[in-house]
Amino acid sequence: MRYWAPPVWNTLLAAIVDGEDAARLGLAGKPDPALFLYAAGLLGAGPRDTAVVEDALAGVRAGRRGGFGLVVGIDRTPDGHGTAALLVQGADLVVPDLATLVRSVWGERA
Repeated sequence: MRYWAPPVWNTLLAAIVDGEDAARLGLAGKPDPALFLYAAGLLGAGPRDTAVVEDALAGVRAGRRGGFGLVVGIDRTPDGHGTAALLVQGADLVVPDLATLVRSVWGERA
């Protein structure tokens, strides 16, 4: 996997995969859940025991289609107008950014 992530992500996220991984592995793109299912396999977990965090509608749809236990949508729009669409596509919850998600799970200490 090739990606840039802030160092703190390595302590919070056990696996990060991206489109380069999908291309290298010959996996179908979103909304097919193949890449997410691959990531769950890297974790040694089934989809129901794995969370997907996505900012794209196709990615949220892929997480839902893959049967993942938690699908989190990231609404990057400044006024939150993308939230409804992320929910319609299958997000269980929507947050404006990863920091908000981390604080909602681990509190301010994260």
